[in-house]
Amino acid sequence: MRRAAFTCLLFLGIVVTPDHAQRDTTARIAGTVRSSMNGFPIAGVMVAVQGARAFSVSDSGGVFALAGLPPGRRTVRVSYGDSLSYDQALTLSGGQTLTLSVLLDVEGAALSPIVVEASSIRAERSLAGFYDRRKLGFGRFYTLVDLDRLGNLSLRGLLGHAGVVVRCRLRSCVPVLMNGARACVMPLFLDGLRVSPDYLEILHVNELAGVEVYTHGVDVPVKFRWDVDGGCGAILVWSRY
Repeated sequence: MRRAAFTCLLFLGIVVTPDHAQRDTTARIAGTVRSSMNGFPIAGVMVAVQGARAFSVSDSGGVFALAGLPPGRRTVRVSYGDSLSYDQALTLSGGQTLTLSVLLDVEGAALSPIVVEASSIRAERSLAGFYDRRKLGFGRFYTLVDLDRLGNLSLRGLLGHAGVVVRCRLRSCVPVLMNGARACVMPLFLDGLRVSPDYLEILHVNELAGVEVYTHGVDVPVKFRWDVDGGCGAILVWSRY
């Protein structure tokens, strides 16, 4: 039996409802299930609230919803087929909706579970933010599927594949972007934190779950603009383990 590893990302958000809905004392859960391999929706994933006798199965769009839930601290279980399930304790509030996003790996790459709140810095600096930004169409993205096709390539080699110029001097290599008449070093981020360009040689694509390359300042996400206008672009990489 093929073992599936789960990467579950939970986003907590309050949905504004009409006055008559705000008087409802029950809670609701809604959300989507996506593949952590490529961001595509996954059908057939069961989301259940233990002790409430309530569950929902994601449809072809990866969408699920549960209503009429008792408020309070509850355990939400996400399961797929006969593979391992994932439990998460959450607080449900009466008259409010908890938005839950699940990233599920069905290929057995053993990605670690991740839990983040919506609109938080931690949410943006995770694979959840990676796939959300990918939808916007800015920058160049490499998913886990893309990276697996490239084999044991260094991050430096991947950047060359993406059209980024890498300059080396005295055993040190940096990614360079032309910003007008000057050349500037592109900032490199690993799991949301800026790291030294030396990581170009240390990191290999078979250790990464996602890579984002921004060669235009206006496309760089605000949270990752190291300079004022992001004119030097940015490289964002997300670890697999």
